Amino acid sequence: MSKYSQDKNHIYYKNSNIPINKLNIRVTKTLEEKEQELLFKGYEFFHNNLSENTNFDEEYFQFLHQKTFEELYNFAGKYRTINISKGFSTFCQVRFLKQTSKSIFRELKNDNFLKDYTDKPKELFAKKIAYYMCELIALHPFPELNGRTTRLFFDMITTFNGYEYIDYQNTLELNNDDENEFIKASIDCLSGDGNQMFQIILFGLKKAK
Repeated sequence: MSKYSQDKNHIYYKNSNIPINKLNIRVTKTLEEKEQELLFKGYEFFHNNLSENTNFDEEYFQFLHQKTFEELYNFAGKYRTINISKGFSTFCQVRFLKQTSKSIFRELKNDNFLKDYTDKPKELFAKKIAYYMCELIALHPFPELNGRTTRLFFDMITTFNGYEYIDYQNTLELNNDDENEFIKASIDCLSGDGNQMFQIILFGLKKAK
């Protein structure tokens, strides 16, 4: 579990990288296991509730985070109120966060929330997903669990369009540089380069059988 650098480290227990949580879990491995358990339940819930009326808008995106992690965190579903960074990566400044988020989801709405890609070429779909994924990675709106929530969000969009969940298996495993390809692609996103993310998503997209 990697700690963000923040204006104020108010979400972590003192001298730790463990976010303050409702279950008062203080062991990293135990907390990660609980987060994974909740994520699995989140996938199940949102998958089972997909319908023609599902709009993948900002409200839905926040609800993904809230519903999935509210058992554990008070900040579930809430946008952060401080600036955060990780390593050399600085995410959207909080003073621009809300307006930038609304701009991203306005653009996504104009693309009909990517609900029209069932019969379109996979390359076009992957390109759209990569673009919006990079936008949300740069936004990084939540205090924690941004990556997992963003992947959950796009997995629901791919499912809606008749695809399986995006397979990141080869890119989430460590390579010889001790850095996975998805993280490297995410860092590229922050500089406006979404090509590697596109390649990862294109490789990981498969039609459901």
